[in-house]
Amino acid sequence: MKSSYSRLQDAEILYNRILDISENYFVHDVIAEKDSFLREAEFLLRGVRGTDAVIGIFNHNSYTPVLEVGEKEFWGDLTEVAPEERMVQIMSLLDNNYTSFFTDSVQWFQETLAAIPFEQRVNVSIFHRGIRYVRLDDSPICLFSKGMPIHYDAKRNFTFTFNYVQNVHHLFKKEFPYYWIRIAYGANKEFVHTLHSADKKYSSKDLLSQREKEILKLIAEDFDTKEIAEKLYISATTVGHHRSNMIERMGARDTTALVQLAKMAEII
Repeated sequence: MKSSYSRLQDAEILYNRILDISENYFVHDVIAEKDSFLREAEFLLRGVRGTDAVIGIFNHNSYTPVLEVGEKEFWGDLTEVAPEERMVQIMSLLDNNYTSFFTDSVQWFQETLAAIPFEQRVNVSIFHRGIRYVRLDDSPICLFSKGMPIHYDAKRNFTFTFNYVQNVHHLFKKEFPYYWIRIAYGANKEFVHTLHSADKKYSSKDLLSQREKEILKLIAEDFDTKEIAEKLYISATTVGHHRSNMIERMGARDTTALVQLAKMAEII
């Protein structure tokens, strides 16, 4: 079975392919030859179909999905609804503790995008993590999603995104009650905006500090606590404190899950 991260690596390849074909089909901010575009996209997305992932293309003008692959396996056999009702239907599956997520995240998202200067609106990636849903069969979903714009208007507001959504229930602490959102952008994705529901503060700082990222990169490279302390000229106790703080902040089940979540969200 593939890990969450290896599945996401597969999706990264698909992002680029979807971007390539999208350039041939978008005309004046809409999808021309929509049926042909959807056939091409669905063909490319079949490889990631499964109960733990759903991939689709989302229209931000109408706030509706225009393509979903794997949705029945992921959410369950939901009744057919009009496209404009689809997001309301999915939000109805939210865990009762997350009912404010929709309004809070949309407000944050709109304000954040409005604050990004025109010249920095490139290479955008949007990550949501930790939002909990309950499938129709009562099994839990702890959601990870990555969105990448595949079309912009003249003001670099994106009109369509390609979204990869995965159940990472196994990577999170069961009692972790929060979610977080991260947007990375700029020529080298050097800018970030984040929201952590523990404090609901909008921030231009990343979820982890620079020192924490240094430590986590070394952990990912399989250095032990003593070796990390020696490399960074800090005490082993300090390394341990940083590790514990990162696990707590990110909601990771353990160190292995912490590394995987950070890689998936492009934090390291």
